[in-house]
Formats: sequence, structure tokens, C-alpha cells
Amino acid sequence: MNNMSSLQDLLAAQLQAICDLETLLGEETQAIAYRKSDDIQACAKRKLTLLNQIKQGDTSISQCSEISEPSDEHREKIDEIKKLLSHCHQLNETNGDALKRAHLSMHKLRNMFQEAAGRFEMTYDSEGQASGSKTLGTNVKA
Repeated sequence: MNNMSSLQDLLAAQLQAICDLETLLGEETQAIAYRKSDDIQACAKRKLTLLNQIKQGDTSISQCSEISEPSDEHREKIDEIKKLLSHCHQLNETNGDALKRAHLSMHKLRNMFQEAAGRFEMTYDSEGQASGSKTLGTNVKA
């Protein structure tokens, strides 16, 4: 997109980029639901690329002389873009919350495994005192 493009072309390109973002966010939702970490990372990279493209599009639109007095058709397209972008924001927030919950679940699960492993490493001396198996025999003087 360059500054010589018409507002109509700029808005059409911006709408397409935001539609692509919406589709990508749907793919990200699926990747999160199925815990496909490689797909989640790929979506994050593609999302950054699209967001940069949208930001550049916004800059180009703001520099277009026609934007100061948009036609009714342009206003409709701008409203459509704003609504779709708002929907993308909601999807992104939902995905972010799901990722946070998944991270917390994994952290809790890891802690449970560590606690369980710690219990199996316990041993007791002749007086009933517990000690970890990692220290078992380390203070033997032969």
C-alpha cells in the first residue's frame, strides 16, 4: 500500500488483512484447545505479521487525503472494519485467557508431579525420621 492508492483500495486491503486476522485467531483458538504448542507459536508469529500489516494500512489510510471527508460508502467500510477489528480484539482476549489458564494448569500439574516424586524419594531411619533418598548414605563413615 502506498500513499498514491485510493481510499477505496486502502480500505479494501485493510478489510482483507483484518479478515485474515479473524481467520487466524480462529485457528489459534483450535490450536489452544488441542494444546498444539507448535501451532500456537506459528499463529503468534503470523499474528504479529498481520498486526504490523494492519498498522501500516492504518498509517496509509490516515495519510490519504480522502479520509478527511469520506463518502458514505467509505464510512460504511470504515464501520465494517471497526466492527471486525473489535471482534478480533475479543477473540484475542479470549485466546489470551485460555492460554493463561492452560499455563496455570501445566504449572499445577508440574508441581503435583514434583511433590509426588518427592514423596517417593522419602525414606525413614530407625527412629522414624523422614529423609530424602538423595541424601541416603551420604553421611556414612566407613
